[in-house]
Amino acid sequence: MFLLAALALGGCGQQGPSPTRDPAPQARAVASGLDATARAFVELTIATDDQALKLLDLGASRAASPGLRAFAGSLATDRRTELSELHALLGSTPYVNNHEGHDMPGMPTEAELIALPAAPDFDTEFVRLTRAHLTESTTVAKSGADNVRDEPTKALATRMLQERGEALQELDTLPR
Repeated sequence: MFLLAALALGGCGQQGPSPTRDPAPQARAVASGLDATARAFVELTIATDDQALKLLDLGASRAASPGLRAFAGSLATDRRTELSELHALLGSTPYVNNHEGHDMPGMPTEAELIALPAAPDFDTEFVRLTRAHLTESTTVAKSGADNVRDEPTKALATRMLQERGEALQELDTLPR
């Protein structure tokens, strides 16, 4: 499956060229020790985790359900740890967000994040956005686990795949 390369190189559904498009992703991948597939996985996951953190922090502070608040807080902690690991995989190569402003499946947009606090039923909308994040990031993690050759990156993708599955199961059991 070449989902990672397609997403990384295809603009993730954004119209027109990205103003932050990196002109030399291959050179950066080699400089970091990661091949292009591993680099694409790491960059895509950082971009989606950064957006997910904004969503999860809102859920941890605003959800009406105590269980949902705790779930969001726990996932936010997981994403912060994951982001540290992802950035460490890049080594000394700076991270460039080639996905900024893209409307990608499962990644909450700025407009959705702005609208969420005023949603008539915050918890329902939060669960919808969180489920979309977990579902799509499961797909990305599976692609990373199946296609990345770099062992530390592959191991992280495999752990992410398990964590996403467990989080989706937990989300289904939370009282609302």
